[in-house]
Amino acid sequence: MELWQIIVLIVGGLVLFLIISYFIFLYSLFLVLFKRMKHEVLLTDVDLEKTHYKPFMDMVIRNIKVFSMIPYYKVSIMSNDGYKLYGKYYKNGDSKKTLVFFHGYHADPLNNINTPGLMMLKKGYNILLITERAHGESEGKYITFGVKEKEDALLWLSYLNDNYHPENIVLWGVSMGCATVEMISNKLPSNVSLLVLDCGFTGAYEEVLYSLEKRCKYKPKVTMLFLSIFARLHGFKLEKGVAKDSLKGCKVPALFIHGEKDSMVPLSMGMENYNSHNGVKKQLIIDAGHAVSIYVGYKEIEEEIDKLLNEHVK
Repeated sequence: MELWQIIVLIVGGLVLFLIISYFIFLYSLFLVLFKRMKHEVLLTDVDLEKTHYKPFMDMVIRNIKVFSMIPYYKVSIMSNDGYKLYGKYYKNGDSKKTLVFFHGYHADPLNNINTPGLMMLKKGYNILLITERAHGESEGKYITFGVKEKEDALLWLSYLNDNYHPENIVLWGVSMGCATVEMISNKLPSNVSLLVLDCGFTGAYEEVLYSLEKRCKYKPKVTMLFLSIFARLHGFKLEKGVAKDSLKGCKVPALFIHGEKDSMVPLSMGMENYNSHNGVKKQLIIDAGHAVSIYVGYKEIEEEIDKLLNEHVK
């Protein structure tokens, strides 16, 4: 074999190695972003000093402990793609009002529900706390940033109406749970009376792209192309999870909440979602980081919820 042939083989082998390594990196990144964690950590089990909940740790731990002691019924549905999804139904006397709560990405539901849940129980609401697919007990291999979760959400609402017959429903979502609610906001049953939308992103694709751009020194358009391909191969299209478009057709009154210092879902996304909603709406911009507005602006949020409920819920 001549020298030039050896060089070609070496260079070709090196190029092939780099290509294979790049694809392995991209698929590993896909798994990191979308595959379920082994378990979600309840905040009482971690050192809150190392989380963004640190300034509110006393309230968080206290409310989680209180809420976790409230009795509930374990409920479940089957998703359109064959996964069993679980939730908890907290009955509040003979109330005909129900809060349905949607938690965030990689969150234990109790981490997000504790304070909003106690607030709404005090107002006489039953609570349906769902566990999103690929979280906790709910089945599913991949978190889809609202693409499949929005289908699950509509099934949960059908389950609630068929089994408990509430007269009024309030939907409250945080982060990915908020975006999920926004993605179905134009398809809601008539007894949904109010949406509480806390730090939702404009779309699944946009949120993943934003997260990558924050962590990379380059524009990760090529990376997003392959992540989108991997997502399609696993049964979901990131481009199908768009919150801002659905909000244009939403007729349900909505309270939009966003932290001014949110570094995970930028305030600009919250503003875009707010501007897309053409119905009755109110926006609160809280001096807070991601998903902690409820602790910083509890009184202000409760006052606005009361106003909207008094004005728009029979």
